[in-house]
Amino acid sequence: MNNRIKILVVDDKKVIGDFFDFTLGYFGHDITVVNDPDGALEAARQKNFDIAFLDIMMPQKDGIEVLREIKSIVPALPVVMMTGYSLQEKRDHAKELGAVGCLKKPFELDDVRRVVKEAIGQNID
Repeated sequence: MNNRIKILVVDDKKVIGDFFDFTLGYFGHDITVVNDPDGALEAARQKNFDIAFLDIMMPQKDGIEVLREIKSIVPALPVVMMTGYSLQEKRDHAKELGAVGCLKKPFELDDVRRVVKEAIGQNID
């Protein structure tokens, strides 16, 4: 696949990683799923991702802090925040730190398609 997108998914819930693996992986994209902030930072250092999806609420560390750290490692990486909570203040703060959008859980494949197209100008299928 010529348009293979390298996607980092950071979420402490396995079902979210599975969603990306099964849906975007099906289209041939390169999906890296990590379930903790340290794994996210290590992955960001190791691999050149096209886009990242980052949970706002994780038990180990706040997603806003992880966003700040990822942006210090790879400033140009488009990061989309994800949350199951109504956290307008955190979403606003994430945008100030450079997040390109926020997906409200539960989301569907069409939501991911839209945000990837807006963030990196590429279709996922």
